[in-house]
Amino acid sequence: MSKISEKDALKIAREVIVSEVLAINNLKKTLGKKLYSFCNKIFHSKGKLIIIGVGKSGHIGNKLSATFSSTGTPSFFIHPSEAMHGDIGAISKEDTVILISNSGCTQEIMHILPNLKKIGCIILSICGDNKSKIYEESDVSLIAEVKKEACPLGLAPTTSTTVTLVLGDIIAIILMKMKSFKEKDFGGNHPGGRLGKNLNLKIKDIMKKEKDIPIVEDNKKLKDVLIEMTKKNMGCVIVSNKNNKAVGFFTDGDLRRSIKKLLDIHDTSIIQIMTKKFLSCNQDDYASDTLDVMKNNKINSLPVLDKKNKIIGAINMHILIDSGIN
Repeated sequence: MSKISEKDALKIAREVIVSEVLAINNLKKTLGKKLYSFCNKIFHSKGKLIIIGVGKSGHIGNKLSATFSSTGTPSFFIHPSEAMHGDIGAISKEDTVILISNSGCTQEIMHILPNLKKIGCIILSICGDNKSKIYEESDVSLIAEVKKEACPLGLAPTTSTTVTLVLGDIIAIILMKMKSFKEKDFGGNHPGGRLGKNLNLKIKDIMKKEKDIPIVEDNKKLKDVLIEMTKKNMGCVIVSNKNNKAVGFFTDGDLRRSIKKLLDIHDTSIIQIMTKKFLSCNQDDYASDTLDVMKNNKINSLPVLDKKNKIIGAINMHILIDSGIN
């Protein structure tokens, strides 16, 4: 049987949130000129960014290293104990090292400080004590001090790790701006999963091509369009001239309107009822952008045209959604 009630649990949750928000607000007040200097050291570094930490600080360091790498600053994490047993050989003079230590006197880090100085790399740190050895021995150090942990015993790193994580995210975002890191760059670092698809998938990767394109010439009748629309099952037909240039577009919506008008499918020319002014997309357009265009314009399909207006493909909403983008 639990010793706390549902009401107690919610009370604790609110207290933790208040404690951590207060610490983050305090961080905002303590940020100064050193932040820019800290980021500038990383920006001008010719080598890699290495993050070192122990325990919970190590876990935060691992996460921050992944964030830096995915946002344009190549980085990896090294545990100081592993560094003492050979991994320090991965660090060169051109690299920049960030030491994370809440106390500022973590023994495992203190043991490798002389070696780092001998290598000649830039040494940065994030510490909770501005009078500590690691803080003082760093080229630039940022303070991430907290008055108390959210842990009721004041022992488990909670608020301190949150503040360090926030500070690390601040640094990563500043560096993104310094490097003019764009969406396409982010996409290049995230080739897999739904995020990768949203940022990397292009129309040419999923569009209907060649014989699968629903297409009729502009001298055809409505009955020919119906046959092509049914055969290709895309809910649209692109109307072309003899040079394979798009001159019109006909959708299932146009078909419904034609039926309402009781048009004769055998006598009605497609050129009479097709939409002559229509939207299109390019094969190099991103699928996510094209999906947005279709949603905003409330259309279900688009022809894919080259720069000379020649037909090279077709795309519809079903293909885009089935591709996994959102």
